[in-house]
Amino acid sequence: MTGALRRAGEARGAAALDGWLRRALAALERSERGGEADWWAGRLLAAGLAGSPEPSAHRELLERLAERAGRDERFGAAFWAGLPLPVAERVALLGGLAHGPGRREVVRAAAAELLAADPHGVLPLLCAWYGRTAGDEGGAAELADELLYEHRTLALDELTEALVAAAHPRADALLGRLAEREPSALCRAVDRWSHDPRPERHVAAAVHALRTAPHAGGSGARLLRLAARTLLAREDEPALHGAALALLVRDPQGRAEHLAAALAAYRAGDPFLTAEVLSGLLAEHPAQVLAAVRERLRAPDARPEEELRVLEAAADPATARSGLLLAAELLPGGPERAGEVARHLDRLLDAGRDGRPLLDAVLAAGPPVRAVFVPVLAAPGGGREELLDALLAAERDAGVLAAVVEALAARHAGHPGRRVRGLLCLVAERWPGADAALVRCAGRWAGFARLLASWPEEGPPPPQGPRLALMRALAASGRDPQYAAAEAERRVDRPGGRLTGHTKGLPVPGQGRSHGTL
Repeated sequence: MTGALRRAGEARGAAALDGWLRRALAALERSERGGEADWWAGRLLAAGLAGSPEPSAHRELLERLAERAGRDERFGAAFWAGLPLPVAERVALLGGLAHGPGRREVVRAAAAELLAADPHGVLPLLCAWYGRTAGDEGGAAELADELLYEHRTLALDELTEALVAAAHPRADALLGRLAEREPSALCRAVDRWSHDPRPERHVAAAVHALRTAPHAGGSGARLLRLAARTLLAREDEPALHGAALALLVRDPQGRAEHLAAALAAYRAGDPFLTAEVLSGLLAEHPAQVLAAVRERLRAPDARPEEELRVLEAAADPATARSGLLLAAELLPGGPERAGEVARHLDRLLDAGRDGRPLLDAVLAAGPPVRAVFVPVLAAPGGGREELLDALLAAERDAGVLAAVVEALAARHAGHPGRRVRGLLCLVAERWPGADAALVRCAGRWAGFARLLASWPEEGPPPPQGPRLALMRALAASGRDPQYAAAEAERRVDRPGGRLTGHTKGLPVPGQGRSHGTL
């Protein structure tokens, strides 16, 4: 029977053979698993496909067989890897079969077998799977990632070449993983690409040199430096000079030679001269780096948050102080720029740094700028208490004091109750609007409402006002403090149903924000 099928294919072609194979497949699908008909149909199908003069002509038949791949060992990995097709067609066929339950492991095993037999030829074919659209999780692109990484040691240099030739985001991401796990191979690749005549390879050399540099050492680091010098010597590709300079200033031996050019590129906004690169230069060249950051911050396209991160690397107290004074120069730019500086200060305080050098500039700024810093200074820990006390020492602006009340209400749980109450009393003494602000915040935060309602006998007297008095009276009668706050605000601000003040809704106790009205 198998011989007859082979002769039919030889004499009449694959198209004629396909009809007989379809009949065998129909019999296979009808027959009981393990029965005689099943045995014959499976054997004839496998033999007929193996003897076909043009196996690729049976693509539809193969796709139907692939549906059985996970549950019929006769059509497992060995069958697919052994199909009499050119390797490129076999790998392409496997890529198309990678979607669907039951097939993934069969395709993985077959592709791994082909890859082990011919890494040089199969690697580019697997990279072509990146271009397939995944129909579900675990599709061809994901499987290519797994196979290429798992079997990377078969031919590392060929793998890096196949990945860069693929020019696909997934291939680029895998090169990034290899930079960490196989830095020597990436160093060799970067060296090759820097000398390649194709401009796109020069871009790859620049990008992956920077990715690999933190993980490279010895001869690999030397190859990266040579590649950087090669890129820097290409006068017709100035866009890559920043990457080369960023790499060269990492090297303590060659840093002085390239420092001026690197800082000039940074001031010009070169994307390769990042905060991370400048941070590595700050300890050894603080004056030059700070001057470059100052100039960069004045540029129209400056990104203050990125530039300020350079200053956060300062370990020397004198340099750290200079960095804070530099950051203070942004405050006249208004609340938006002040917000960047406030976040910068927040990160410094979280890291245990001294934020006092910035305080004078904050106190000298206008109320909108001072208000921006309140949430940072009112947060718990990091030496913030001293800074907040200094801010409040002479503060009289209603907007700033309102920001203090809201910040303390939002973060009251992070402070001792005695500390919060003392600050609230200080605010209430200076600001007639504290009564409304305190009750409004009590309606938003249940814990803060309880803090106001359960004021201890000892210590300073509680803040006063019509809303606070009514809130305490309602709470004392058994009302939930957060409900009591919302009710007090409603009664005082909207007597007789007439809207005269704030319009916050009545919250459900325990909710962070008020909602609805009762």
